[in-house]
Amino acid sequence: MDHLYQHTTFNFDAPFAIIKKNIEETALILEGKALALDRLSDIPRKQGIDSKGEVFDTISLLPFCQLKERQFRVHDADEKILCIEIQNQTRIELEDLIHILPTEKVSLKKGVTYNYSFEEYEQIIRAIVEEEIGNGEGANFVIPRKGEAKITEMHLAKALALYKNLLQNEMGSYWKFIFYNGDRFFIGATPERHISVHKKRVKMNPISGTFRKKGFKVRRLEFKDDLLKFLTDQKEINELFMVVDEELKMMARFCEEGGMIVGPLLKEMSKLIHTEYLLAGKSSHDIIKLLRDSMYAATVTGSPVENACNIIHKYENESRSYYASALALIGRDQDGEDTLDSPITIRTVEINKEGALSLRVGATLVRDSIPSEEVQETVAKIGGMLENIENPPSDPPQAILPYFAGDDEIHMVLQQRNQYLSKFWFFNQEDSSDLKVFSDFKITIIDNEDDFCLMMQHMINRMGAVTQVIRYSEYKLEKDTADLVIVGPGPGNPNDLDHPKMKKLFEITEQMLVSNRKFLAICLGHQVLCKALKIEVIKKEHPFQGVQKKIDLFGKNQRVGFYNTFAGKWTQEISGVNISFDPESREIHALNSNQFASFQFHAESILTQNGYDLLKQALENLKTS
Repeated sequence: MDHLYQHTTFNFDAPFAIIKKNIEETALILEGKALALDRLSDIPRKQGIDSKGEVFDTISLLPFCQLKERQFRVHDADEKILCIEIQNQTRIELEDLIHILPTEKVSLKKGVTYNYSFEEYEQIIRAIVEEEIGNGEGANFVIPRKGEAKITEMHLAKALALYKNLLQNEMGSYWKFIFYNGDRFFIGATPERHISVHKKRVKMNPISGTFRKKGFKVRRLEFKDDLLKFLTDQKEINELFMVVDEELKMMARFCEEGGMIVGPLLKEMSKLIHTEYLLAGKSSHDIIKLLRDSMYAATVTGSPVENACNIIHKYENESRSYYASALALIGRDQDGEDTLDSPITIRTVEINKEGALSLRVGATLVRDSIPSEEVQETVAKIGGMLENIENPPSDPPQAILPYFAGDDEIHMVLQQRNQYLSKFWFFNQEDSSDLKVFSDFKITIIDNEDDFCLMMQHMINRMGAVTQVIRYSEYKLEKDTADLVIVGPGPGNPNDLDHPKMKKLFEITEQMLVSNRKFLAICLGHQVLCKALKIEVIKKEHPFQGVQKKIDLFGKNQRVGFYNTFAGKWTQEISGVNISFDPESREIHALNSNQFASFQFHAESILTQNGYDLLKQALENLKTS
């Protein structure tokens, strides 16, 4: 610990990181050698059991442009992975750490300048809601607002003082950290776990929904009324469900042994309260692959993630630097097994040695976002970060939620969120009782740029089928020997048959109809099937992106999840085809025949209550017909 105290002599030569995790009463001090790396696979790895027990080998800060490893479109300013190869690690009591950290007054020269004015940011929000979500490009997107400033007379002690302010004045963070690679400081109090791995148990914590606290002195009954309004706000509820679906796609990619959802939970911070779920599963994959496949959280990109990156690239004119990416603490446990703990990099400021400071905050934009309110959410987040820089509170924050720990009404409102959600995802799928339903039955799933296909694959694997997922651009029907083909969901306008994807899907669907191949079509696949059957596909007046609806599905009431901007419209009967449609809008929910079945909704989504059974029944019908 004496070595940290020596850092206050303003020596910028020694890279270090200090981490305070939410539930721990100690902080972790890491010191070592700074590296600048190109790829995740370049991060140094060690193996074997260490005599000290659990050890940490590296801590790395990933740039947002690292998404290029997933071949996603991204603005790339050639930022490197900033890695510290750990040579010394020390645990210290939090009280002792706060005692030795310096206290410094931090002031900003000429305030903060922003890349977007309020009006410009509102215009971007409106364009995304109307032009992108409104044209089927995705369910939600996150575009940040960036602020820049200059710290007066910057030196190391001021960086440590800023971190001390966070330790004393922020609560509920997953990590409170300072990371210094010898060139730049990154200081943050991030609320959200990106991914963690311990004993092959993988955990993610999708967070969405923001309740702004009015301060501790507010009357408790008034606070409770406001909190209940927030917890029953359908926009906030839908936001969270959408990011849960998106991170379930990631979990389905690498947790082949199954998993489960826990929640919803409340996360209280100093000025905000968030809602979150815990996703937990088991995986045999290497931690670097898990880190790569999980880049990056839907809460800071949007969904589906791949197309969200296209939208980010379209509307942002510069690299995100290290915002909305992740830190990665890699080590080994007492048995020598690899460990990973990775928070997302939000509520984080980047400061160089000259004092140039930048920060970014964003809001989740959905179909019913009100631009002015989304702007105000970013104002509140920026305000909280700036307050900790220039005017940290004199008194430590006080938690309000413990006063309502036994409140039945709050617990009931939270649990009611799960009442109509998918049973499949809330129970551990490691049970193998259903694995022989489709034994030796081969299914190909066509990936149309949406990892919902991976959730579908996970469900079908639990039924015992042999599955493969193939990108639409690489799929060739004539070479596919599967017993059944699934034309999956994806973003885009199915009426635009000049688009390469739509043209290819239409050709595949027509070939299957002519050749009598059996297939299932989901969402976009369903819309393309409608067009192939000469059914009009319309653009909905109000997009159903992340919407649960109660429908009549071939005579049975079902609660299902929709992610669609377009829909087939029923006008007349089709010989040999059963059609389920809404009697008022005449929008088609599903089709089935001896050769094919289709759903406009997502059976695999958390929003479809009986999705597993609906998918299973559709496949059984096609198999036996």
